[in-house]
Amino acid sequence: MSNGVDTPAAPEAATPPAPLASTPPGPGPSPPLTKPESGPRLDLSRIAQDLQIRKVQVESVVQLLGEGNTVPFITRYRKERTGGLNEEIIRQIQARVQYLQQLGERKQTILKSIEGQGKLTDALRAAILAADTSKRLEDLYLPYKPKKRTLATTARERGLEPVALAIWNREPAVANLGELLPSMVNPEKELQSPDDVLAGAGHILAEQIAETAEVRAAVRVALWETGKLCTAKSESLAEGQGIEYKDYFQFTETVRHIPPHRILAINRGEKENALRARVEWDQEAVRRVARDRLPLADHPHAEFLKNVLEDALVRLLLPSLEREIRRELTEEAEEHGVRVFARNLRSLLLQPPLRGRRVLAIDPAFRTGCKIAALDEVGNLLGHGVIYPFTKPDKSKERTAEKADGAGPKEEKAAVAPAPPETSVPPAESAAVPAASLTTSPPAAAEPSAVPTGEPPAAENLASSVAPPTPPGSEAMPAPGIALSPAAQTTANEAVSAPPPDTVTPGPAAPAPPGPRAEAKAKLEEMIRGHQLNIIAIGNGTACRETEELISELIAEKAPDLVYVIVNEAGASVYSASAIGREEFPHFDATLRGTISIGRRLQDPLSELVKIDPQNIGVGLYQHDIHPRRLKESLEGVIESCVNHVGVDVNTASVPLLRHVSGLNQVAARELVEYRKKNGAFRSREQILQVPNIGPVRYQQAAGFLKLIGGDNALDQTWIHPESYPVAQRLLAEVDAAAEALLDRQKSEELRQKLNALPVEEWSGRLQVGVPTLRDIFDALARPGRDPREDLPPPVFKKGILKLEDLQPGMELKGTVLNVVDFGAFVDVGLKDSGLVHISQMANRYIKNPYDVVAVGDVVTVWVLTVDHERRRVSLTMIKPGTQRKPPERKPQQPHAQRPARPPRGRRPPQAQQPQVAVGQQGQAATPAPQAAPQHAAASATARPRQGAAATANRPPPPPARPRKPHRQPPKPKLSQAALEGAAPLRTFSELKAFFEAQRQESPPQPVAKEEAEAKAAAPQQEVPSTK
Repeated sequence: MSNGVDTPAAPEAATPPAPLASTPPGPGPSPPLTKPESGPRLDLSRIAQDLQIRKVQVESVVQLLGEGNTVPFITRYRKERTGGLNEEIIRQIQARVQYLQQLGERKQTILKSIEGQGKLTDALRAAILAADTSKRLEDLYLPYKPKKRTLATTARERGLEPVALAIWNREPAVANLGELLPSMVNPEKELQSPDDVLAGAGHILAEQIAETAEVRAAVRVALWETGKLCTAKSESLAEGQGIEYKDYFQFTETVRHIPPHRILAINRGEKENALRARVEWDQEAVRRVARDRLPLADHPHAEFLKNVLEDALVRLLLPSLEREIRRELTEEAEEHGVRVFARNLRSLLLQPPLRGRRVLAIDPAFRTGCKIAALDEVGNLLGHGVIYPFTKPDKSKERTAEKADGAGPKEEKAAVAPAPPETSVPPAESAAVPAASLTTSPPAAAEPSAVPTGEPPAAENLASSVAPPTPPGSEAMPAPGIALSPAAQTTANEAVSAPPPDTVTPGPAAPAPPGPRAEAKAKLEEMIRGHQLNIIAIGNGTACRETEELISELIAEKAPDLVYVIVNEAGASVYSASAIGREEFPHFDATLRGTISIGRRLQDPLSELVKIDPQNIGVGLYQHDIHPRRLKESLEGVIESCVNHVGVDVNTASVPLLRHVSGLNQVAARELVEYRKKNGAFRSREQILQVPNIGPVRYQQAAGFLKLIGGDNALDQTWIHPESYPVAQRLLAEVDAAAEALLDRQKSEELRQKLNALPVEEWSGRLQVGVPTLRDIFDALARPGRDPREDLPPPVFKKGILKLEDLQPGMELKGTVLNVVDFGAFVDVGLKDSGLVHISQMANRYIKNPYDVVAVGDVVTVWVLTVDHERRRVSLTMIKPGTQRKPPERKPQQPHAQRPARPPRGRRPPQAQQPQVAVGQQGQAATPAPQAAPQHAAASATARPRQGAAATANRPPPPPARPRKPHRQPPKPKLSQAALEGAAPLRTFSELKAFFEAQRQESPPQPVAKEEAEAKAAAPQQEVPSTK
């Protein structure tokens, strides 16, 4: 909303509205951003003031950005020049500078346009250059902007503009319109009567009034102050439709306080023709502020101009400003939605990776079966298949799918053979490996983790830490990944040696033939044992909970040490059909690509999610109602920030991951990957300079974020920039250490202890380097190869499914935050539907924003609050039972029933009786005796009906009432004869009550003397001691 205009009305000297629009605004405008003689100039002091930083910091950031540096590079490697500003502040400076540059360019365009029309004055030029917002600038330009054909343009074509301006300027020639207008009638110009002439002049003046900047600003402020957004059910909506918008069928809320998510919901309802929305305002206030900005008080044609003003408001100004308000509300709501999406996306991208685990990925489905894929520790594909636990498979469709995959039934059987896989194909060559090669050497996937920490742990070591020893009798088929029970081992051996499940004939001793569920379990068990898998990733799409039940049964029956995780599969189908997915796995169909994506999301969320358009990930608020371009630009910045916050391994990163690295783009990332395929893995950072399209400037921006694991120089795996290698090497020499010490855990620990003992400020002077840079070098040497995501808690591993019937209020659960919205957070605790933690149940204090407490991907402890079995909804709380927030402390207060009645004060006995009458109407007892706590709580609830009974019952009982003296009823007021006859006014309710009682009685009260009545009339202004 723009600032209001505080200037007084136009001077009494009559001037047309167009010059009035060109006058500068009231006192206190922002300093001009541009000078006509020197070109655009940015006002950086205003940015520094708004961001609460020093102006020199803003100037340094602007200079660095102008030199072509990226925001991640400035944030990490130019801390001395920026004063240690964080990335968020630098991006805000960047956005503000871009806005000011665009505003300056727009000012120059407007000045040239008005000057070309020959209407540019010095006052108008100064007002345009002083405009500090685009809204103020466009208001000034509106009278001179080319328009479509309007009633005013038609009137100007008929030659009525001189008459309109003369009327506005109070010229004597138009003092008598009754004589002037008939002489201007001209049928050839469609001016049939004097009324047509006057109407045409009114159209011209109405348009000029509506385009006056001061009038628009004042009316705009009035609309924002008094406006309400009202919605109603659309008349064309069919019965039973639009039920999701039922809350908005009769809805009203002020435009200043309506939350963003409601605005987006209303906009969607309008698009779907389910709602009708409009803005209502105080019409009288709007007319008043508009009249105050125009010199109409003593105008000779005031009545005519008032009608013109009404026409300008109703026909032109108010509809325009209503559209503007709706547009601004939508823009603010979209900006809020983008911020919500960006915050959730960042939390999702920075989830900790799951290293050293072999994963079985499952994409659940009912009719088409569950797609399964086995992945090794770095995401390479080991084997795949389809199980049908819920329906019998269609053999013809299954064979067709197998042919489409490039592997028949025999190949699939070989793919799940129990022998451990050979050394995996290098990731760079995985895209060219055909599917048939699964029979001998399984293909490798293209992108492992963003920052591998070295060699993955051996399967034997992993088994020793996860699974118990293998039972005797199962030496023929060792399974280091998962230890099975003896019965499970026997079943697994039979499953491998037996024919395919569809040809097995159950023995007569079996109680029933193996159904689809048993066949699916056997195939899962075979793949788990054959590829030594440790964990299962289940997509959260259709049939997720049914598949989870199947896996829970498998774990309970055959593999007690196996665990599973529910993975958000939003966007997996988009990736599977994308060019990136087809390039990675050209021989597999889309369903298998999506399954592989689900498993890789668990192993390294960042490396996998960057391949998907962020708006398809599904962690936002009404993300489909936000402008796609605005959403994409914001989320691209989030992905860039996350990738550079973690860093990437230049020898394993994919093109989608590399293109987000500081200084690189799509072309440079592809050139780097092609060079890697052709020449092998990089051995040093300097070798990156040999890649085409990567010159010294691009290398400087990207080198620090590209890490090499196992290269020739140990510093290449740290965050130290190559330009700081000499400083790092001098520091290592000073502490009698070498760079190779970073590769040995024991030596690295000794180096960390030495560095912790060094004073950074002192060594900064000795090494002639800034303190922030030296501190970063210390941290990089102390923790080489650190992944910041490893400090976060891992995902929640499950072994069994949770049912709604198992929940009880107060039950403690652990869950993962799936989404965060304005009113709370949705948490997955293992149910089919996620539970809601309302914002009021997030902490034992006031929470203004849910993001202050939780973020997407957080593992939280919750307690069951309520369970709605009918609607299958669960309300959760993050406040531990017994520690609920306490109400603010108040002084113990006696209930109305136990309080002593206030004695009458002064000479106003009638008013002293008023509260007593009200108490009697509420049905309270006069003086109840002190009671026990439960009875007292009930009495308090009766005395205060606005408070809930539960809240009142939990309140500690107040102290017993103090003994009171018996209360004496004040005397009834005496009425004068004039008052009884209705000739004198009654001043209190007590006198009114006495008057009606006197009317009902046969013998009215005796009248008092005239002198006493006059004294009594003046008595309410005095006070006398109360009677006790």
